[in-house]
Amino acid sequence: MKKGIYTKQNQALCDWLRSLREKKGLSVRDMAARLDCHHSKVVRVERGEQMLDVVQFIAWAVALQTNPHDVIDKLWALEMADQTSSSVPSWEKSVAVNPREESCRLRK
Repeated sequence: MKKGIYTKQNQALCDWLRSLREKKGLSVRDMAARLDCHHSKVVRVERGEQMLDVVQFIAWAVALQTNPHDVIDKLWALEMADQTSSSVPSWEKSVAVNPREESCRLRK
């Protein structure tokens, strides 16, 4: 599983956030003010240089006055389209909470 900022799902999220901000007529600085953060963070996230955690993502959705389920549904569709050889989502394949404990591993 590819992790982090280099996935097409993350790029889709970044594109969606930037597009929605622009559609709402908000500048980067306006968005930063709504999020109570520095404008450079908004730029880094929209460029795909920094990821958001779930709590931050919800804060962005609230700041953009949109339903976060809209983008989650789109990201889910992207993930499922990538599953050509298996019906198991990529994040469920051989994920380990603690690699030393066999009982923690999820199986296909």
